[in-house]
Amino acid sequence: MRIAIITAMAEETEPILKQLGSALKDESNIAGVEVKKFELDGNTIYLATSGVGEIKAALAVQLLKDLFDIEVVLNFGFVGALSPALSIAELVVVDRVCHYQFDISAINDIEPGRYSDHEDRYFYLDENLLARVLANIGKPIRKVADASGDKFINNKLEKDNLKKNFGADICEMELAGIAIACERNNLPLLSLKVVSDKADELATADFGEIVHKGLEKLAKILPSVLDAIEGFSNPLPPIKR
Repeated sequence: MRIAIITAMAEETEPILKQLGSALKDESNIAGVEVKKFELDGNTIYLATSGVGEIKAALAVQLLKDLFDIEVVLNFGFVGALSPALSIAELVVVDRVCHYQFDISAINDIEPGRYSDHEDRYFYLDENLLARVLANIGKPIRKVADASGDKFINNKLEKDNLKKNFGADICEMELAGIAIACERNNLPLLSLKVVSDKADELATADFGEIVHKGLEKLAKILPSVLDAIEGFSNPLPPIKR
């Protein structure tokens, strides 16, 4: 199976490299995307560090689809918490994401965040893949809604807006782009995130320590995640617009 793992930054890539490093077969820079190829248990894994932001993340997905015909996409990364129920360094799984900065309400009656070809403002990640992975991990991981946009959120007003108007539990800067690219190519998508801050003025405090704790959790479950997606397939053809 051909599996893509998308991260935005080198810090998010590091724990995956620690797990897969011995299986590394090739590495290259393709159009600014760092791509590492691994062969593991009969699967080919393409680990791509896209760079920060929706556009770069979406381009990385399309690049891997066009060049390597990937069959499933995993996304790992850091997020800011909007819900008080979430803890620093907690590992969460995203079941839906909205592109909160997308807004065409000035020319029609569509609410901010909703694309005209969608019934609501969310892109829903593959629920069958999600259920399969969670069952294989064997321990509860909180499901969350994500507000995704090209802005680092670090103040209470913006945080409250995303929580109130978009029903979001977390915020970050890549997943909407990844979800759009996956939808267009009919690629199953799973996203696991580490809460690195509370999306407030203290967002940079003790970042290094938080990163280490959160990504250690991610690294420990990665084998279970890869095992769960082996052989997973989506029978539908790519969406044509």
